[in-house]
Parts: sequence; C-alpha cells; structure tokens
Amino acid sequence: MMLDLIYCAGGNPRLSQIAHEEGWLLGFRSDKTMGTFAASFVDIDYKQPDFERHLAVVARHQPKYAVVPDLSEAGVTMEDIDRAISQAGELAQYCEVPLIVPKLSGQIDMLPRSIAVGYSVPSRYGGASYPLWELAGRRVHLLGGSPKKQFQVYLHLAGIAEVMSADGNYAQKQAVRYAEYWTGKKWIEHEDVKQGRENLYLECFRRSCRNIRAYWQQIA
Repeated sequence: MMLDLIYCAGGNPRLSQIAHEEGWLLGFRSDKTMGTFAASFVDIDYKQPDFERHLAVVARHQPKYAVVPDLSEAGVTMEDIDRAISQAGELAQYCEVPLIVPKLSGQIDMLPRSIAVGYSVPSRYGGASYPLWELAGRRVHLLGGSPKKQFQVYLHLAGIAEVMSADGNYAQKQAVRYAEYWTGKKWIEHEDVKQGRENLYLECFRRSCRNIRAYWQQIA
C-alpha cells in the first residue's frame, strides 16, 4: 500500500496547489500559517517548541498526523519519556497519529509499542543518532531529509517496520534555489534555465512531486 507523502508548505500557495494536484497531502509547522488547504500533518519547531500553541493549532486543524516535541538529545531519562507520552495523549484527542521523535539510542525501547515514531532523517541540520534496527516492529514516519535519503531509509526498514508516511520540502528548495527537479534518480537543472523563463521553479517543483511519488509507488 502506498505510504502517505506530505509536502510541508513553505507559505507559497502555488506550490501547495501543485503538491495537492500531484497527490500529496499537505502539512505545516504550528508556528507558521497553513493557508486555505486542509492540513494532514502538523509539525512543531523542535528548537523552540511551544506545546500549548501547538496543541491549540492541532485542535483547530485536526490533522491525521501531529508531532510531539522531540525527545532529548542530551540524555535518556524516564522523565523525558513520560513527558512525551503525556503530550502524545493530549494530541491524540485531535489527531489520528501522534508522532514521538526519539533522538538517542535506548529511547525507543522505553516507548509503548502502540506509539508511532517519527524518524528524523539525518541531514546537515541534525537528525536521529541511533541505529535503524531499533525501529523494528514500529510504525514509522520519515521526518524530512532528501528523497534519496528517505528512499534509503525505507529500503532498510521495509522488512522490519511499517513505514506509513514521509514528509519534506526538499523539492521546494531545489526548485526555488537552483531550478532543479528530481528525475527519479538524480537532481538535474531544467532545460530552459538559460533562457531566463519566469516562474520556472513551479514547473520544476511539479516534475519533482510527480517523479518522487512515482518512485515511491514503485518501491513501496
């Protein structure tokens, strides 16, 4: 069964519309605005989380997925685990799947088996620092990262865990900054970039959305 693919909107309604037309679900971060589209995913600013505001936003939008503030990167404690489980319970009143985000080895084993896990795909901005085998038997959402890294993580987990969803806006960055799109194997520059066409990024983004989704359909 095809997993849920989610574009985390960056405040551009035209890109949100394209993602929606290409079969993607839409999400946003609770300290940002969603716009006019229905939200299926609500993320949180993991560096400066405001849980009360986050909870209010989730209650208003009632998405399928909502992220719990990340577990600690400083150490593994039962107090931190209890905090995240309690917050997941509060979010569960307004969403179908609250996601707890472990960062360190040992944290996952302390979570109830019923809890869905957000795996923070490693990137230059950070990410999870535990081996993928710790996710065995879990429902998993892939948080961020490039399509290539998400594909690699999925292929490692496919036989041991249920990867139910993935989010990101990497395709937006490549389209807006570099006029590049994902072919299914690599990022390439749009053939018309040297002609200086306006809004070329919109076509690049659409191609990426279509090709990324097609690749997921092929492997998942």
